[in-house]
Amino acid sequence: MKATEMKTKLEERIRALEKEKSTLLEEIGQLKEIVELSEKAKDLENEVNKLKKEAKTLKEKIPQEFLQELLEATTPLLEEKEEEKNSSEECPSCEEEELL
Repeated sequence: MKATEMKTKLEERIRALEKEKSTLLEEIGQLKEIVELSEKAKDLENEVNKLKKEAKTLKEKIPQEFLQELLEATTPLLEEKEEEKNSSEECPSCEEEELL
C-alpha cells in the first residue's frame, strides 16, 4: 500500500471518528437533560403529594359543620363569578354590533 493511500484512509477514519464523537456528545447532552427533567418531575410530584396530604390533614381538623357553612357561603360567590365571566365572554360578532 502506498503512503498516499494510507494517508487517505487515516484521514477518512479520523473524519468518521470525529463525526461519531460529535454524535455521542450530543446524545449524552440530551440524556443528561432527560435525567435532570425526570428528577425535577419526581421532586415536584413528591412535593405536591406532601401538600395534598397536609391539606387533607388540615381539612380533617376543621369541624364538619363549619366546612358545610363555608361551602354554602362560597357557592353563591363562585356562581356570581362564573356568570360575570360568561357575560364578559361575548361572541366577536356581538362586539362588532356594538361598534356599529
